[in-house]
Amino acid sequence: MKLTYLFNLLLISLLWSCSKDNSDKPSYSIGKNQFKIQVDGKERIYFVHVPAGYSHDRETPVVFMFHGTDQTGEQFYNISGWKEVGDAQNILTVFPSALSYCVTEDGITKPSTKWNVIGAGYTYCNGVIPSDDIHFVREIIKQLKDNYNIDAHRIYTVGFSNGGEFAARTALDMSNELAASTSTGGGGAMPRDTTIIPSRKLPVMLIFGNQDDKILSHLGLPTNASIPMGFDSVYSKYPFLYKVQIDPYVRCFELNDKSYQVLGDTNSVVYANYYGVSGMADNTFRIVEIKNLHHEYPNGINHPLNGALHNWEWFKQFTLP
Repeated sequence: MKLTYLFNLLLISLLWSCSKDNSDKPSYSIGKNQFKIQVDGKERIYFVHVPAGYSHDRETPVVFMFHGTDQTGEQFYNISGWKEVGDAQNILTVFPSALSYCVTEDGITKPSTKWNVIGAGYTYCNGVIPSDDIHFVREIIKQLKDNYNIDAHRIYTVGFSNGGEFAARTALDMSNELAASTSTGGGGAMPRDTTIIPSRKLPVMLIFGNQDDKILSHLGLPTNASIPMGFDSVYSKYPFLYKVQIDPYVRCFELNDKSYQVLGDTNSVVYANYYGVSGMADNTFRIVEIKNLHHEYPNGINHPLNGALHNWEWFKQFTLP
């Protein structure tokens, strides 16, 4: 009798344990998933694309894609090309949305979606306090860890335009949480007048087009103009660009600006690799110039180069220690 009681008790315990394990296993949908989350008293929205090859039994890398001004996470879910690369490479791709604020930029005051960046080229209207978007990203990462089996050593950030400036901020503020970061579009991404040394000098990249109208405007050139291909040519002719593109990375990541490696073809894409004075392999910066690229994130349709695939080929060599 006593043995029967003990056997039944053990059986119930095992069944309860199995039931608990099954109920704790998160549910997810392959493809597009929308999430709403409260951060600092405000509702925030982000999208996650789960690739068809995702398995909860295997750690999966994560890429954040930050959109530009007046854009949304859902828009970049659709047009950036990252969900397609995520499917092909088995990556969880994340597309957060910035909040909308009253801002004045280029003499125009209007509501715009903006990421909270350092040294922004615009001003907020009186009384406007931007939200803590770094906190938002960290809360997303917490939810990702709850919902999916992510590889915490392979989390990457990508951004376009104002989103590129924010990706650069994540590289400064979250250097111990990210494997690498890249920014695309506009003159520069790092703070120009402030030097912030990150805790870890992680791999960073800046991409720009030689027909980017934001750059052309800053240089006083017409919108149908183009700047030279090749860094010696472009920086000797427009030293302002060196000041806003290269110099901030040299200061923040303590790079050796006297020695760098230039590769590529001036008929398509050229890039230069800079390395840190630390001698650490991950203390590296790559700048990329793309011919005939306007102020847009290249997706293989608006420009022959697929930016997401280009970024991933660079990202995948880096892992957070």
